[in-house]
Amino acid sequence: MLSSPGPRRLTLAVLSGTCVSTVAIAGELSPVALAAVVGAGLVVSGVTLARRAGEAAPPVGRRGLPWLGWLAAAVAWETATLAHGGLPALSDLADPVLAHPLARAAATACWLAAGAWIATRPRSPRRPG
Repeated sequence: MLSSPGPRRLTLAVLSGTCVSTVAIAGELSPVALAAVVGAGLVVSGVTLARRAGEAAPPVGRRGLPWLGWLAAAVAWETATLAHGGLPALSDLADPVLAHPLARAAATACWLAAGAWIATRPRSPRRPG
């Protein structure tokens, strides 16, 4: 188990670099690129879950409202695309932007950086209760 932030960040950086280079080299979404993204996500998720095992989830409060709004908007959009065949799904809108392998690699790097930030962000101090 990785206990200090240094090795954990190095592991995340190596996983991310491998994943991004695989996506850039593979070009179109191939089984190899998909396996790289899924594999990196599973490792990062597993390490994070193992590190925080046994902890109670802190209450979210009002800071979760913007995320709830984004989630509701995405669900509403995807539901509307299912109901009306002429509307493009979010993935259809992203396809022209992500058509080039380097743009797809950059998007993968940003996605993994956001995941690494979530996985390694400091925990809030516990308030005496």
